[in-house]
Amino acid sequence: MDTSDARKREQIGNEIAAIMGPLVRDLSTAFQTCAVGLGLAPSEGQALWLLELRGALATKDLARALGIDPANTSTLITKLERRGLVGRQAAADDRRRRLVSLTAEGRNTRRQLAGCIAERRPSFRELTTDELITFRDLLRRVDRAGRASGPFTSS
Repeated sequence: MDTSDARKREQIGNEIAAIMGPLVRDLSTAFQTCAVGLGLAPSEGQALWLLELRGALATKDLARALGIDPANTSTLITKLERRGLVGRQAAADDRRRRLVSLTAEGRNTRRQLAGCIAERRPSFRELTTDELITFRDLLRRVDRAGRASGPFTSS
């Protein structure tokens, strides 16, 4: 990569970071505010969000996705289960393994959470469906590359 291209990439990267920082903070604030408004801890809201997105997950997989200790995840699941938002069932392929999934009430609560966030941070309404798909796909690609190479490696 020549020097001018490297400088241009760095400049663009800095601009993306400057845009993404406030966007991520605003989304995080909206998420936390909306979760608390629904009587959820932010981690509980994140669990509902992930289970809606990925479907039933084993406790250890949910813990990994949330970035928390499996013992803490078990406590979180118990709280959500007591509220009727998730259920646990044995995995079809291994009856010793328990899967966590959303109940109808859990899906409804997750929809309420999404609606609240959209009201507080309606920026995605400005994009067409095709633009949202492109944005999502680019974010997935950046995420995969970051996980593969580490957060601070250069390309």
